Amino acid sequence: MSILEIPVPNDVLTEVVEGTIFAQPERHRALLRDIREFLRSSPSSATASHLAFVLQHETHVAGDNRRQVIREFFESYPEDTTAGEILTQMEAL
Repeated sequence: MSILEIPVPNDVLTEVVEGTIFAQPERHRALLRDIREFLRSSPSSATASHLAFVLQHETHVAGDNRRQVIREFFESYPEDTTAGEILTQMEAL
C-alpha cells in the first residue's frame, strides 16, 4: 500500500475519540504518543488487525478505556496495513 493511500493517523484518531474525554488536546496528544511508542515496539510487518488483536490482551497500555481507543484506532485501518506503514505516516507529519 502506498503511503499516500494510508489514512492520516491524526485524522483517524480524531474520528475515533470524537465525543469522548480523549478528544481533549492533551489526551489526544498523549494517545498519539502511546500509539507511536506501541508501533515502534511492534514488528514493522505486523498488520493493523494483528495490532488490534494484541491490544485485547496488552497490559503495557494502561487503562481499559485507553486501550480500547487505541484498539479502535487500529481497527479503523485496512486490515493489511502494517505497523511500519502507519508509523512512517505518523513520522512524516
